[in-house]
Amino acid sequence: MGLLDALFGDEGADRGETEVEKVREEVLRVRLLRGPAYFKNDSVIAARGDLEFSATRPVRTSGGLTGLLEKVLKVKLLGMRRHFVRADGSGVVYAGDGGRIHVLDVPEGERLTVNQDRLLFTDAPADVVAQLDASILSTGLVDLGFEGPCRVAVTAECDPVTLEVSDGEPVLVDPECLIAWTGDVTFEATWQGSALDLLLGRKHGEELMLRARGSGKVLVSPYDERLRRLERMVRRAMSAREEHLHHGDSEAWEDETEADDALDLDLDDFLDFDLD
Repeated sequence: MGLLDALFGDEGADRGETEVEKVREEVLRVRLLRGPAYFKNDSVIAARGDLEFSATRPVRTSGGLTGLLEKVLKVKLLGMRRHFVRADGSGVVYAGDGGRIHVLDVPEGERLTVNQDRLLFTDAPADVVAQLDASILSTGLVDLGFEGPCRVAVTAECDPVTLEVSDGEPVLVDPECLIAWTGDVTFEATWQGSALDLLLGRKHGEELMLRARGSGKVLVSPYDERLRRLERMVRRAMSAREEHLHHGDSEAWEDETEADDALDLDLDDFLDFDLD
């Protein structure tokens, strides 16, 4: 890998060769026969073998300097926030982010689009997909499109629901519940609140929805998972604080402050604040 490739993470169009299985509902085991493979940042929990890890964004390009510039424009203009872990070599990688894992096989000739925040693993680089509508871009609906054959793993707090979308029968989806979709499906933002509620400051939580049109399938989470993720982050921070406090009274104040700093960082990540 050259210097420019290392700096910008040029993925070209290479696909990895992998064997994937769930060890349990929350842990994925990937046997990497030939790299690369891509994992959500901070999701690799164990590994063995002749492996190298690097930070990247798994965006497919035409390669070379032109491909690098293409990737930078896609990532910056369309707002892809996350870095992923790129694994090269051969070996076994265990990964998980606390959610239930669902492995999706994309057949040749078909396309799957995944919410970038739900993607845990893929063995192929993706196209950056965005609905070029200001009202939708404000919801963070910038996603990754995969062309088969490839394998993708997504996570959700519980079993997702598959909804059929057909011509003439659009489906309303909470943008925070959208996981992935297949087929010729497009989205548009729609306001579901009344003028009176807006005037009186009353909210029911479903004011902003996405209307899915076209023909295909949409995979959605049964509920908005932000609160569950926040609860998990708070529990981890509190557990870390208790562990630090057991070290002794002389270190209690310093350790408690460090735990508070860690909690603040997690909450910023949860709220998707981009300070760059």
